[in-house]
Amino acid sequence: MAHATLPDARLAPSAAATTPAGLRPLGIGQALLYFGIPSAVFSASLLGLLPWMIRQGASLFVTFNVTFGGPLALMLVAAIVAYRLEGRPWSMSAFRERMRLGRFDWRLGVWGLAIGAFSMSAGLVINPLLRPLAKVHLYTAPPEFMTLMGSITGASAFLGMQTAGNWLLLLWGIACLIILNIFGEELWWRGYILPRQELANGSWAWVVNGVLWAAFHIFYHTTLFSFVSYIPLCCLIAYVAQRTRSTWPGVIGHTLGNIMFLVFLARGVIGI
Repeated sequence: MAHATLPDARLAPSAAATTPAGLRPLGIGQALLYFGIPSAVFSASLLGLLPWMIRQGASLFVTFNVTFGGPLALMLVAAIVAYRLEGRPWSMSAFRERMRLGRFDWRLGVWGLAIGAFSMSAGLVINPLLRPLAKVHLYTAPPEFMTLMGSITGASAFLGMQTAGNWLLLLWGIACLIILNIFGEELWWRGYILPRQELANGSWAWVVNGVLWAAFHIFYHTTLFSFVSYIPLCCLIAYVAQRTRSTWPGVIGHTLGNIMFLVFLARGVIGI
C-alpha cells in the first residue's frame, strides 16, 4: 500500500517496519461499529444520563465525572482490552510499539505543535466559510447539558466548585485531560484503530479515520456547521499520525486543542 513519506526516513520508516505483525485489516463496515458504538455511549451519557442526573439533584462535578469521565475511561480500557485480545504480551514496551508510542523525536513534537496551532487558528478562516451551514439544525441539546458546559468557563467556580487555591481540583483537571481525554481517545482512534485501517484503506486511511472521528462527536453537533467544521482538524491529526507512524503528534496536538479546559480552571485556582 502507498503511504506519504517524510524527507527524513528515520521519522517515517516503511509500513512494514511500523505495522505490528498479526494485525487484521479494519474495513469501513467494521470501522463504523468501532466509531459508532463509542459515539452511541457518549451520546446516551451526555444527552440522556447527564440531564437525568442533574434533575435528580446530582452536583455538576459528580455529573461531569460520571457522564464525561465514564465513557472516556471505557475507551481507555477498550484500547487495552483490544490489545490483549490480539494475543500480545503484557509488557509496556510491546504495548507502546503496538500503539505507536515509541521513541519520541523532537520532530514529532513539532508536528504536534503544528496541529495545536492549526486547532487554535484555523477557525478564523474556515468558520466564516462554513457559517451558512449553521442554518441546518440537527438537534437541540438539553438545557442541563448547556448549563454544565457553561460551568467550566467561569473563574471563581468550576463545575459548581470554588476554585481559588483549590490545587487538588487543578490536579484532577490535569488527570482528566491527559489520562482520560487524550490517551483515552488517542490510544483507541490512532493507536489501535488507525494501523488496522491502513491495511484496509491504504494511503487514504487518514481520511476515513478523520471523518469518522468527526462524526463520533455527534453529541456536540447540534448543527451541520459543527460537524463539518470538525472535519479538518480531525483529518489533520489522523494524517499526521499516519504520515509519521506515531501517535505522539496527536497526543500533543489534541492536548493543545483541548487545553482551554485547563486554562479556565488554572485561572480560577491561581486567582488571575
